[in-house]
Amino acid sequence: MKRFIIFVLLLFFWNADAQENSNSLLDRMSRNVAGSCATIDYTYTARVSGIDNIASGNLVTQDEKWVMVGNGVEMYCDGKSVWIVDPALKEVVIEPLQELQETEFLTNPARIVVGLKDSFKVNVANPSSDGKSVVFSLVPVKATDVEFLNVDVYTDSAMIRDMSFALKDGTLVKIEVSSMKLTPKVSDEAFKPQTVFDSSWI
Repeated sequence: MKRFIIFVLLLFFWNADAQENSNSLLDRMSRNVAGSCATIDYTYTARVSGIDNIASGNLVTQDEKWVMVGNGVEMYCDGKSVWIVDPALKEVVIEPLQELQETEFLTNPARIVVGLKDSFKVNVANPSSDGKSVVFSLVPVKATDVEFLNVDVYTDSAMIRDMSFALKDGTLVKIEVSSMKLTPKVSDEAFKPQTVFDSSWI
């Protein structure tokens, strides 16, 4: 589920420019993010089989690199490899970043950001009830486990307000963004773990 949350967030950051010109708010956000390092703090609620699982995290993304920290797990991607680090257990898994088939969507969705550009389209866009944002309802254009994806974007800043999506198995996820900021790009080294994985690590 953590990887799936990353996928949904990165999907919007990296693929908002795939929409038509009529969705200029998405285009504006995409342009802003493309030239920056984006940092967001979020809380998500995943309802699986009627049970809510609540967690929070921090995501930093730049181009096709990212770092996610939350619930005791750290994940890093430098655009070539993915590190999944559990500092408490002193365990780390290192995987190559590769394009995967749609059938591998849930096993590591962060890997398939390349090629998602044409996977979703805007079905409808409506102003929010308070008029501060626009809610975009996106649907997949090819077979996927995602039933729908809703993204709420502030009209003044073109920042994400919240997101929600549903899977065909009935899982519902809502992501609330508590803060989002754009800063100048940082060194690629920031997207690699700084920990030395010596013999004490598995």
